[in-house]
Amino acid sequence: MLIDAMLILLIGAVILLLPLNGAYRTRLRRRLAKQSGATVPPEQSKALETRVTRQSLMTGAAILVAGLVVLALDRLWEVAGANFILVTFLAGAAGHALADILWPNTAGPGPRTARATATTAAHYVPTSFRVTAWATLGTGLVAVVGTLLLARTEFFDRNTILSSSVPAYAVGLVLVVLLVQWATHRVLRAPQPARDQVELYWQDALRAQTLSRLGTIPPVLGTLACLSSSNALWSAAWATSPPGGPPPPTWALWSCIGLAALPFAVVLAGAVVTAARRDAWNEFQHVRRALWDGVAPDPRTQEVDA
Repeated sequence: MLIDAMLILLIGAVILLLPLNGAYRTRLRRRLAKQSGATVPPEQSKALETRVTRQSLMTGAAILVAGLVVLALDRLWEVAGANFILVTFLAGAAGHALADILWPNTAGPGPRTARATATTAAHYVPTSFRVTAWATLGTGLVAVVGTLLLARTEFFDRNTILSSSVPAYAVGLVLVVLLVQWATHRVLRAPQPARDQVELYWQDALRAQTLSRLGTIPPVLGTLACLSSSNALWSAAWATSPPGGPPPPTWALWSCIGLAALPFAVVLAGAVVTAARRDAWNEFQHVRRALWDGVAPDPRTQEVDA
């Protein structure tokens, strides 16, 4: 238990300290520019690096707090295996979402003009990705609720399921998804003041990256919930079978296997649909198609066209 708590604290400390290094912040800024095709003027680099720093600080701080809570609850809750992953990811996702809620946009100093065009999530994240993400989250919710309902039957051991991470997913899943939705709303409602097309485009690229990362949280949670539910049901099914007695019903064991495979089947179906529709495979390509006619603005252009 102590080792698990220390690992959580170590992960939180690393994420918290990394953005304090100037070389690391510069690397993140350059990677964004390279992936999106955006040009970040030197005088605006500080604003972008500040945003990156805030996101990492909030994420790391949330994981550190979670590690301290786990350490304090040492005698009340055993955190191991999938529960360790649960604590780390839920805390990190919550911290990341809170950073976007508190600081939804990036604007440097100087006079700027706000964008006139009202944008939505559809402008920044491919439709197939969003549908797949929410479908995967849905499978996780169904898995958690179904597992808790099956705990009431004679085919699965109730205590095994209730002592697993499934109840924690039932609460954490809902809370983190609500935070993600709030953060997404805040990011989309924030103004995009820009002095020229170049700055407006890199703000679009940053917003696309932000929304894409927020959109990744629900499907990951859904997948982890399915895997955790599958593992809990498998253990609970065998717990009802006495040593030397008959094995659990075949349908119970196969349902565990199917539950673990379900989110991956949803993701595979989403990839097939994306390929069939020829949708963009990443958020930067998508935002260029949706808002910039497929071409990033020329850095020599100095007029806002929005």
